[in-house]
Amino acid sequence: MARTRSKPAPKGKPSKEAPIEPVTSTAKRLPPAVTNAPKLFVLPKDTSKDTRVVTLPNSATGTPSRYLFCAEKGFYEFTRIGAAKKACKSWLITSSLSEGEKEKGNGQDKEEEAKKDAEGEMELGSGFLAKNPDLFIATPVDTLFLLLPALSPKSAKDAKAKQHFLSLDDHLDNLSSTSPHWISLLAQFPQLRTRIEKRLAVICDTVDAGDEIMYRLSHTKLVAVLVKKAERMSANGLPASLEDKFIKTALEVPIMNVKREESALSETTCTVVEDAAAATTTTPSTNGESQISVSVSSMDSQPSVTTATTTTSVSATVTEELSTPALTTPPSIPPLLRLRTSLTYLSSAYIPGTLHPILTPLLLDLPIFAPLATHLAALTSLKTEALSLRSISDNITRKRNFEDDDEKVAEREEKKRKKEEDEKKRKLESRAVKQLKKVDTSGMKKLSSFFTKAPAKKA
Repeated sequence: MARTRSKPAPKGKPSKEAPIEPVTSTAKRLPPAVTNAPKLFVLPKDTSKDTRVVTLPNSATGTPSRYLFCAEKGFYEFTRIGAAKKACKSWLITSSLSEGEKEKGNGQDKEEEAKKDAEGEMELGSGFLAKNPDLFIATPVDTLFLLLPALSPKSAKDAKAKQHFLSLDDHLDNLSSTSPHWISLLAQFPQLRTRIEKRLAVICDTVDAGDEIMYRLSHTKLVAVLVKKAERMSANGLPASLEDKFIKTALEVPIMNVKREESALSETTCTVVEDAAAATTTTPSTNGESQISVSVSSMDSQPSVTTATTTTSVSATVTEELSTPALTTPPSIPPLLRLRTSLTYLSSAYIPGTLHPILTPLLLDLPIFAPLATHLAALTSLKTEALSLRSISDNITRKRNFEDDDEKVAEREEKKRKKEEDEKKRKLESRAVKQLKKVDTSGMKKLSSFFTKAPAKKA
């Protein structure tokens, strides 16, 4: 038998097989996650070199918020566009070389790329993977909204008191007290002071006091400015989501359903003939009903007797008709509702809370909204009526379609009583009894069979 084991290598001589070297991976490890990750912003074009991000109080809430300031174009607010929570998305952010850097390194880059292509190696550029898929877009905001926190009263008590006329420097001091960035902006950019002065003249009452002009916030002027901005917003219609939620739903006219039941009576003649032969025939009539003729056989030799009876059949027809809408929406109402919706958005997003009790009545009492208020009141009354009719119809449909007889009611109650008794017995049964019920007793005699009377003995 041939040996399967090889001879051992002689001592002192190295083996011919080369040692196995460990494989080193060339893949780069990803750096750890950053707690303060960068965010993606879309900024306007052709801004000045001094454009910067500043922290100013929000005009509606007063909380510190980020704004983009350009000395030539003014202020921009950042609008956040977020993805749906269910959508798993992210941003891959990479840096691109400038044209000068590309021209300088063109020769070297081409040689290095050719070598890496020949060796089968390619390096990825430096980048960042943002886990949060939010996008921030810089949109222009009117400077007068940023001035409202300094012009509006600080509390509800101050709102009731009469406001005083103040100079431009006094208003600028109030602005500087709200945020330190106002101080640096006013010191570095003198043109900002001119911009603020122009916007104050739009929303304030002015009084000449010698060489200075005094300013005080005018509610009527502010309402006029808001109406103009709302008209621009609603000129081309609102977004689809806002249109469905605030316009179409609010102007829906309820439709009343009218159900009518009409019953028709018809007579059918049944003829019963007693004769030697028995037969039953049914003949259809021309009007959709049936005539029944019944013959009954008689074993006696009496003459046949013919009797005629008249039965009445009831046919019910149910028709459902849609009533014409009691109210139609004029074409001038939807634009007014869009305008009021835009005003509501502007007041909630850009107006301080202390001014809401003052501006809301002024906005609602505008003469242009009188037809809208009348139409909405009529719609409200129609919807209330439709709701009451619906509740009545629901109560009718919940009732039984037919009345049960006393026998059926008694039978139902008896079944219910038996079911309750069986449930009580099951609950009172012990575990042993439940197990004995599972035993197969098909071949066993019952215990009562041993206590029966003995059969009589034969004499």
